[in-house]
Amino acid sequence: MRNSKGRRNNIKSPPTTVCYCNGKRELGSVEIVCSQCLKWFHGRCLKECNELQNNGVPFMICYTFTCKECRPSSEDWKAKKAELVHMCVTVFASMTAEKLKCDGKLSADTIPEELTFFSLKEKIIPYMDENWNMLTSIKKRGTWHQNLAATLLKEKNLFAQDENNPDLFALAERNLTLLGPLHEAVKHIGKRAPVERGPREERVIELPPIEGPKTRGASKRRNAEGPAPSKKQKLASDYSSTAIAGSQIDIPYSKDGYRYYFTEKDPNVFEIAPVDEKTTFVIPPEQYRIVTHPIVAISSNDRAYQLGLEQSVDGNENPCWLVTGHEGYAMARATHGVTKGTWYFEVKFEEQPAESHIRIGWSQAYAALQACVGYNKFSYGWRSKHGTKFHDARGKTYFRKGFKEGDVLGCLIHLPTDSNTGVPPSTSSEEYLPPSHKNATLISFKNNLFFEVHDEAAEKAKHLKELPESKIEFFHNGKSCGVAFENIYGGCYFPAVSLFHKARVNVNFGPKFVNLPQGAKGMHLRAEEQQHEQTLSDILHLVAMKT
Repeated sequence: MRNSKGRRNNIKSPPTTVCYCNGKRELGSVEIVCSQCLKWFHGRCLKECNELQNNGVPFMICYTFTCKECRPSSEDWKAKKAELVHMCVTVFASMTAEKLKCDGKLSADTIPEELTFFSLKEKIIPYMDENWNMLTSIKKRGTWHQNLAATLLKEKNLFAQDENNPDLFALAERNLTLLGPLHEAVKHIGKRAPVERGPREERVIELPPIEGPKTRGASKRRNAEGPAPSKKQKLASDYSSTAIAGSQIDIPYSKDGYRYYFTEKDPNVFEIAPVDEKTTFVIPPEQYRIVTHPIVAISSNDRAYQLGLEQSVDGNENPCWLVTGHEGYAMARATHGVTKGTWYFEVKFEEQPAESHIRIGWSQAYAALQACVGYNKFSYGWRSKHGTKFHDARGKTYFRKGFKEGDVLGCLIHLPTDSNTGVPPSTSSEEYLPPSHKNATLISFKNNLFFEVHDEAAEKAKHLKELPESKIEFFHNGKSCGVAFENIYGGCYFPAVSLFHKARVNVNFGPKFVNLPQGAKGMHLRAEEQQHEQTLSDILHLVAMKT
């Protein structure tokens, strides 16, 4: 996400208005960022975080914090153990801020033109040696500094070495306002870059017949909808994972019909103790529940692994998500889906390198991620090239002008409800409430527990039914392009984007839009609503177990 000079490309800085006091950033003082709304807060304004008041240091990055606006009950601040490389980020940032302040150049509104280099032997090591106990809880060893240079060289996205003097290092990020636990390079500390692999050997797969046209590409679509159930050798990529935004939790990517949901202990279910401690005991999945994402976002794991994902803030101070493509078409879905009502989100086409394109729209969870929106029966999409609309890999003329870099695209879906009940007509709660998955397989992955859910997309496709009076409509720079799809298949639909080559988009779920259509709700409102629905779904599952 940087060019050769270490500059960030088209990533907007966080808002300058921060904190409960509605003030401004104060570089060089204790400031922390909320992992949910992405706002920065002054340490002195946080009255409930006593540990922060005593142990906080400027530019610290090992913590999680949720403000009172996102967690009304109370603020939540938790410190994490800072390793050597985390300490170096804090030290380099603090010393850089001090140097800029002395030169009269320290400002949250101005990004320095040049990097600020420091000598490891003369500046960094003595500073860290003197302030060790303020930087970390790790016990200091006499040889801690021997491999410091090698540690910095491993993190090329965080530190830069002077070409002429190997003892001089600088922080690669010149914009100090961006430094925090949510900084993309900070989130990837200690993680190896993905290894590029050649294409896997193709296998011929026999699948049962499926509804659909016998047209060119139909066989390919069937393979995308229903992966082969046969065993295969697992590769390292099969165990790949991604970190949940705002935390250090790794979660497996959704792939090959398998989806994963982070869980927590359900306090409403009594724990069942093993009869014999010497025998293997399988934890009943009913004792755990899904942890719903606190805000609507692009999912960190329900996306193709090769797509780049960053959190940012747009000009209206909306939390937004920057998605960057890589080679062929690949899809990313949102964390929250909808089964009823009228919902809306927007996508800004940030970058369109030569021969790159995007598709935007709505997708069910069963649509293949290694494909584009509109590739099969489970998604409906709109393509930038020629403005063509797609469903089940069939393209039809829709908006002849197409759209390009700089355009803002709106996506609206309408799933009708009964005027008396407020739920979809003639449907059971299982069809419009999110599943509890309390009967799914509970797996342990990197010291956390997840529900593992496997769906046969080919089987699901056989039972799709059209939903009368439903529709999908797209908008171009605030103006409607007309209804694109009518009587779409019923189901739970997630906002989705797919990118071809190095295209880049900025996804905005609200609350501020270029144009919110009358009668529609911004997708940002879905977060609280789905939390209530998830709780109700869990209750219904537990009640059914007792009857």
